Amino acid sequence: MIKGNQIIAEAIRDVGIETVFTVAGGHFLPTYNEIGILGETTIVTARHEQGAGYMASGYALATGRVGVVFSGAPGPGATNLVTSVANAQADSIPLLVLTAQVDKRYLHRNILQYCDNVVLFEPFCKRSIQAASLDEIPNLLATSIQLALSGRPGPVHIALPQNLQAERSLYKKIIPFDQLKPGEPTESDINKLLEKLSSCQRPAILSGHGVMRAGASKVLQEVAEKLGAPVATSRSGIGSLPTSHPQSVGMLGFYGTETARESISEADLILVLGCALGEQTTFGWRSEIFEKDALILQVDVDVSQLNRVYKLDQGIAFDVGAVLNKLSANLAKRNSWFHRRPKKIQPQNDPVRGISAATFIQVLNSYLPDDAIVSADIGNHRLWVCDQLNVTRPEGLLQSCEFDAMGFSLPAAIGASIALPGTKIISISGDGGFVHTFGELSVAKEKGLPVVGIVFVDGALGILRHQAEEMYGKDYFTRLAKIDFAKFADALDIESRKVKNDKDLDQSIAWAINSSNPVLLSVAIDPNEVFPPLRTKIEQRRRDLMGEA
Repeated sequence: MIKGNQIIAEAIRDVGIETVFTVAGGHFLPTYNEIGILGETTIVTARHEQGAGYMASGYALATGRVGVVFSGAPGPGATNLVTSVANAQADSIPLLVLTAQVDKRYLHRNILQYCDNVVLFEPFCKRSIQAASLDEIPNLLATSIQLALSGRPGPVHIALPQNLQAERSLYKKIIPFDQLKPGEPTESDINKLLEKLSSCQRPAILSGHGVMRAGASKVLQEVAEKLGAPVATSRSGIGSLPTSHPQSVGMLGFYGTETARESISEADLILVLGCALGEQTTFGWRSEIFEKDALILQVDVDVSQLNRVYKLDQGIAFDVGAVLNKLSANLAKRNSWFHRRPKKIQPQNDPVRGISAATFIQVLNSYLPDDAIVSADIGNHRLWVCDQLNVTRPEGLLQSCEFDAMGFSLPAAIGASIALPGTKIISISGDGGFVHTFGELSVAKEKGLPVVGIVFVDGALGILRHQAEEMYGKDYFTRLAKIDFAKFADALDIESRKVKNDKDLDQSIAWAINSSNPVLLSVAIDPNEVFPPLRTKIEQRRRDLMGEA
């Protein structure tokens, strides 16, 4: 018979959890102590639970494994964590979410820090439960990891009552688990798909994040080359095909490329792969993005995505990788029909007012190693990142896509850096989003992670400012007080540089990329530089917010 804190710590080790991102809490000090004594699981102490959740997400995206986040405080720790878990659910990121819960013996005595964590996380998780006994914890951890990784990946939450640590039980052997795949797609489905593909003249592919989650980027390239099909991506699908590939036509949607829009609108068949056909990708669900008589075929592991907005000519609820492997084995090579390549938007800045985001990213491209990973936050800067960045690998661009959660970039980069030692990780944020989680920079310093933090400084919530000015001719509540980010970095004993004009770019970026320690670049961006495709989003805003045509 052994104590519960030892059982929990050993179970975390035995299910193969190598890293736990956490903010410690007093309710689970015995378990933290036991994990420390065992010394086989790396504990990364974030500065805020939201940052811990984004670190776990960056870790999961970079590795394809489950990210583990543990809130040691029951109530406020759990509520702080919710946004990052909701983000993981929206972007299909596999997380194991552990939250401390109060001693269940005193649940109805106005006990300190109580929150119904099961109900709190339920809307954002594949499963949200509370451990009922010490005996079930080892297998509960194992099966929760299995669930998080299988099918459409996502978060799974377990609340752990404090009193379980003091109880005693026999440690039970864990049932082996694995990421479960749904076998092989049916021969009938594949034959119908092949028949439609063989009869079309102008096939196009729309690739989403599901392609990368399925580990199917290589076979996507094979199928695209055999079909001679242009490949457009959703925002979260950027990197499923290298942006330099001749058949890559860029991102589709409000902030996407004209080439992507043209390829999809001119195609007589669109093969939608692991893509949810959401608001951003479809210009607000417009029907005219597809040719009137074009066939729409969609493959998604999540059956709820099929026929959700657009009527399909064929839907296959299955693992994208398995379907693509079947297609690749049965497709003959044909010539490409679409030969246009996306053109990157030229700088729109006035050099007197500041640097162009486009110029900065173009210079950054020239210094990035092939295996580098860039994370981007939410805001004006990301529009330029999605358009300008050369992405050479799956998950080479980490983002909060469907939840648009500010503060994601820096902690996600830290999680990726912990997961992939030796890989250069770059975080890009605006000055509005950076302050949400900039305290996590101290984790990079503490761990000696060579993360490059880049802050585009324009003194505003830029994307909102530009929209407000276009709609009303003025803006309210979008301007930000000036912050000297170099002084903040100095307080953390982190080297930094201010980049004020184009002359500083090459030297500063080269210095940052070559540094073996965390560094920060504060970049003075022209606050009046508008990303031209933003105007298509403003048109939708006028319709939805103001009732204007």
